[in-house]
Amino acid sequence: MPAPVFSLRNSWLMGILLIALNVGVLLLANLFGIVINVLVVGIILFVSVFYISYRFPRYNIFFLLASSFLIPFFIKAFGLFGIPVGEAIQGLCFVILLTLILNGRIGGLKTLPGILLSLWVFYLFLQLLNPAATSRVAGALALRGYIPLISAFFIVYSSIESKKDIHALYIAWFSLGLLCGMYGLFQEFAGLPSFDYAWASSDENLYGALFTWGRLRKFSFFFSPSEFGMVMAITGVAAFIVFFYETKLRLRILSVITCFVCFWSMLYTGSRTAMIMLPVGMVIFAAITLHRKVLIVVGCFILIGAAVVVGPSSGALYVMSTAFSGTDDPSMAVRLRNQATIRAYIRANPIGFGLGSTGYLGMKYSPNTFIGSFPPDSEYVKIAIETGWVGLLLWCAISAIMFGYGVSIYFKTRDPVWRSVVIIALTVFFMMIVGLYPQEVFFISQVLSIIFMTMLGLIARIDARVRPGEPRLPEAEEYEAEEYLP
Repeated sequence: MPAPVFSLRNSWLMGILLIALNVGVLLLANLFGIVINVLVVGIILFVSVFYISYRFPRYNIFFLLASSFLIPFFIKAFGLFGIPVGEAIQGLCFVILLTLILNGRIGGLKTLPGILLSLWVFYLFLQLLNPAATSRVAGALALRGYIPLISAFFIVYSSIESKKDIHALYIAWFSLGLLCGMYGLFQEFAGLPSFDYAWASSDENLYGALFTWGRLRKFSFFFSPSEFGMVMAITGVAAFIVFFYETKLRLRILSVITCFVCFWSMLYTGSRTAMIMLPVGMVIFAAITLHRKVLIVVGCFILIGAAVVVGPSSGALYVMSTAFSGTDDPSMAVRLRNQATIRAYIRANPIGFGLGSTGYLGMKYSPNTFIGSFPPDSEYVKIAIETGWVGLLLWCAISAIMFGYGVSIYFKTRDPVWRSVVIIALTVFFMMIVGLYPQEVFFISQVLSIIFMTMLGLIARIDARVRPGEPRLPEAEEYEAEEYLP
């Protein structure tokens, strides 16, 4: 049976159509001006992403990571503050999910993480009916904010097929992390570019949050130094782990450079959350693998870090060392007092006050209420306020089950390449679990939300890829491994 002439898989025909469409919309832009310019950019991006996503699903996660890394930078660089980052990434998620559905590749719903995430989403939908909610609009917006978080799991699960896809993910992630870290170092040593300084000084409260301890905290591509610091900590630890497992020279070199730049630039963010997440990630990596080489390197790393924290320091190092001050730190003392204040409200409302009742949406839609004006300063506190102690218990149970599920996958597969992916996913997942306590993450940081669910998607995909006790089988296009950690 002859193949159809017109098909999305017919690369030359689609290439010609893509070029013709782009030329046509560019001519319209020349005729009608800036309104069409915006439309042109949107059409070009939509068609390009749709085509590439359909033909090459392995690049789907690159689109998600690149958009979450770079959109905030372009917004500041070109003054496009009217562009909502969350809505743009939500639209991208819908486009990618559409291509996966058309491809017949969508999956993951029947996996354990897929079932648990569906349970969590169902509970969030029930929160729209919460009688204690003061704003239904805020609830709907908060629920919409979970789209990138949930979509990332199904996108990664449906897009990753082979070890070559894993390498593409590593290269994309580490390249973006390296660029982000280098730009943060540029801000530190060369000074803020004019557009970054204009944004930082546009609001007195914003500048006050950035300028602490006599230093201006660096934020790189992002809108928050804390987000920048957490991304650098996670990316640096992931690169550190890849160096131990990888045998390809190019990827090992990239991982070493990325690890060094990420850890270095993290020091100038002033993010004490990142400073806590870093040793936590190292310890979890060593505890799961229990490999002698890993234990020695991680032990030396922790000893050096402890010497820096305990010893005399100044500037950026001193700020980061205060992360280990505990209750002696004024910021932590304030958070603990706030948590003690809100505890009685949480106990009295088992299902919470509804989505969007606190934090940014609470201040915007319920500004005259105590809950709306309360600063949660923690994803766990925010979950407890919005969904009650029932929701917090459900989320903690889901997180614990998912981590245990990942550990079981690690020990049931003998394939060293897949095991390396699982250990990275477990380490990053645990770092994020710790980072959720001192920071609000899911509604504020798109890149951290995507990375968080990417790890779950990888674990679930590997579970579907291997069987318990299955010996390592060579794949087409798979590189020859010289030596792996057990």
